[in-house]
Amino acid sequence: MALWGNNDAVGSGGTVSLDYSTGTVTGTATTFGNIGAAKTGDVIRFGDRDGTYMGDAIIVCIASTTQLTLGYTIGLSGAGISGTSFTVRDLLK
Repeated sequence: MALWGNNDAVGSGGTVSLDYSTGTVTGTATTFGNIGAAKTGDVIRFGDRDGTYMGDAIIVCIASTTQLTLGYTIGLSGAGISGTSFTVRDLLK
């Protein structure tokens, strides 16, 4: 059992790119919104804490399996995010 929720790690296959001006994340080979994948309220982590880490942000909208919107980008480093690995966590429950 996860410390903050019943299942904090959710599906995170594929890669993502971020448009900082709109907060829109576009994925390649992603499954946003599907059962067991990223959903509204989850936290998306760009990169890897042990490698190139760009920060975390909260997902506020899922438009499709390949596109979502962030609530804000203040938790991100400001580095370009393109073709980047990611993980999604259900930390808010």
